[in-house]
Amino acid sequence: MSKKVSIVIPVYNVENYIKKSLDSIINQTFNFNDIEVIMVDDCSTDSSGIIIDEYASKYDNFKAIHLDENSGAAGKPRNVGLENVSSEFVIFLDSDDCFVENALEVLLSKISFDDDLDIVLGGYENIYANKREVVLPFKNNKDTYFNDTLREFDLAKINPAISAKIFRRDLLIENNIKFPEGIPGQDLVFFLNSFFNAKKVLSLNNFVVYERILRFDDSDKSISFNINSKYIHGLIKAYALTSNLFVENHVNINLAKLILISHLRFFTNQLLKDQLTLDEKSKICNSKNFNDFTNNDFFNVASEFKLVFANMKNGNYDNIDLIDYMRDNLEKEIKFKYENIKKLFDEIKHENNKLLNELHVKEANNYYLKNKNEKLYLELKEIHESKLWKLKNALK
Repeated sequence: MSKKVSIVIPVYNVENYIKKSLDSIINQTFNFNDIEVIMVDDCSTDSSGIIIDEYASKYDNFKAIHLDENSGAAGKPRNVGLENVSSEFVIFLDSDDCFVENALEVLLSKISFDDDLDIVLGGYENIYANKREVVLPFKNNKDTYFNDTLREFDLAKINPAISAKIFRRDLLIENNIKFPEGIPGQDLVFFLNSFFNAKKVLSLNNFVVYERILRFDDSDKSISFNINSKYIHGLIKAYALTSNLFVENHVNINLAKLILISHLRFFTNQLLKDQLTLDEKSKICNSKNFNDFTNNDFFNVASEFKLVFANMKNGNYDNIDLIDYMRDNLEKEIKFKYENIKKLFDEIKHENNKLLNELHVKEANNYYLKNKNEKLYLELKEIHESKLWKLKNALK
C-alpha cells in the first residue's frame, strides 16, 4: 500500500548525524505509517551504511539502497531514491539535517487540499557553532502564492535549499525532472526546473521546515565550505544548465537575469576565498567549462554579463560591486516600466470614464471598450496584488 509522502535521503559518511536525522522523521506529528523513507547510501566508508540498514530492518516503511560506486555528489542518490518513490508527494532531506517536528504535517496540510498546488516551500534554520540563523523565503507575514511561474520576480529571492520544499510527484514524473549528477548546485537546477513547470506554488513565509547543520571542521566540512577546483567547476556546470532552463522555458528575461545575478554573486564570493590559489582561479576562468557556460545562447540577450566574465578571464575576480550595480539597475528598470504602465492605465481609464459619461452608456454594457482594454484591466489587477517592482505579464 502506497504512503502519503516519501522522503528521499542521500547518505554519505554521516555516522555522527544520520541517527538524529532519521529520528526527526520518526518523531513527526504526522502519522508515521503514512511516511515512506528511502535512504540511498553513496558508498560510505564509515558506519553510515550499517546504520541505515538497522533502521530499514526495524521499520517496514524505511528502505535502504546501496550504490555500487560513489557518485561524488547528492544528485545520483536523490535520483535513485526518486525512482523508488511510491507516494503522491516527495520531499528530500539531507542526512545531516533534521525536520522540525511538525514539518510534514504543515506541508502536507497545504499541498494535499489544492490539486493545482505542485510545490509548497518554507524556510530553514542554520545551526553552526553556538549560533542559530533563521532563513525565511520572504519577510512577509502572509503566505505567497505564485501562479505565473515564468514571470514571478520574487523567485529570484528564494533560496534553492531543497529540503525546505515538498513536491507533487506527478510534476516531477510528467516533466522528467531529475537532479544533475556528479556536481554541486544540482538543487538549484532541480528547483528551478520544477518551479518553471509548476501550475501553482505556495511559499509559507513564517514556517521553518528543517534545521540545517553547517560543518566547518577540515575533516568534516559541508560541501559548500569545501572550496576547491572541482567544486567551482561543478557550480559552473550547474549555472550552464540553469541558463539552458531559461531559454527552453521562455522565462521572462528580467527574471532570468535577477536569478543569475544572485547566483553569480555567490559564485564570485566562493571564487574569492583563500582556498584557491591565483593559478587555480586563472585555470578555472579560462577553462573550456567556463567558456562553454559564458558562450551560452542566453548571454546573447543578457549581454551585460559579458563584462563580468571578461574580467574573470583577465584575472579580475572581485566583481561584487559590478554585480550589485547590475542588480540595482535591473530593479530600477523593472520599477520604471511598472510605473509607466500604471500611468498609462490610469490615463486610459480616465479617458474611458470620460467617454462613457459623455455617451451615457453603462460600462458593463460597453463591450467595445471592455474588450479593447482587457489587457490593461488584467495588468491593474496584477499590479494591485504585487509589490511595487513586481510585474507579471506586462514585461515581455
